[in-house]
Amino acid sequence: MGEMDKDFHMVKSVYTSNLETITNIMHLYKIEKFDLDCTYSKGNFWKGLPDPTHKTDLHPHYDHVVRANSEDLPFEDNSMTNIMYDPPFIISGGKYKENKVGSSIMAKRFEGYRTYKDLKDNYYNTLKELYRITIKGGFVVMKCQDTVSGGKQHFTHVMVMNMAHSLGFYPKDMFVLTSNVRVNSFNGTKWTQQHHARKYHSYFWVFQKVRPKVPYTFIQEDSRETLDKG
Repeated sequence: MGEMDKDFHMVKSVYTSNLETITNIMHLYKIEKFDLDCTYSKGNFWKGLPDPTHKTDLHPHYDHVVRANSEDLPFEDNSMTNIMYDPPFIISGGKYKENKVGSSIMAKRFEGYRTYKDLKDNYYNTLKELYRITIKGGFVVMKCQDTVSGGKQHFTHVMVMNMAHSLGFYPKDMFVLTSNVRVNSFNGTKWTQQHHARKYHSYFWVFQKVRPKVPYTFIQEDSRETLDKG
């Protein structure tokens, strides 16, 4: 076995910060700069990285960010090469009112959805829209996290893969983001029992738009076929 080139940079599948993860995704897939972040928020993703060329958000914090729904973006078909999509993952359980969610710290930091079906609908419709505007061979990087809602474990990263593949994306890669530090959303509660492991990790999917559609073995459960049952 030959020696490894001293200048070779090994990209791993697990990192402990957004910056590390995105930097290595960009290195591996030769992305100098993202064309679009369709859920820009305050732009915290991009500290230490080149700001995307186009920035949109449903509720912009800055004047230079275009107000747009990720399900209906103001861009032409096949016009973007690399897109970042970082949607909310919080389920507020009916406490969602006027763009505010429940009383937990996590809910206050990250806008959420009223139900898990609302999350699924938004994810699917946005991925469909991103497929429309992505060029052939282009990439969509999507961050997601598994969640528990209504006492049920939802493996959201599996559902997202199924959705993307059904739309024509190829699941090119997946990165895991872990953290030893996380906001405690149980403050102020009286919970005494735990039924599912606390989530201290999230995922970055790398989807590529390919033609023809690449065959892929994937799990049908919780995919678009069951969306309306959700």
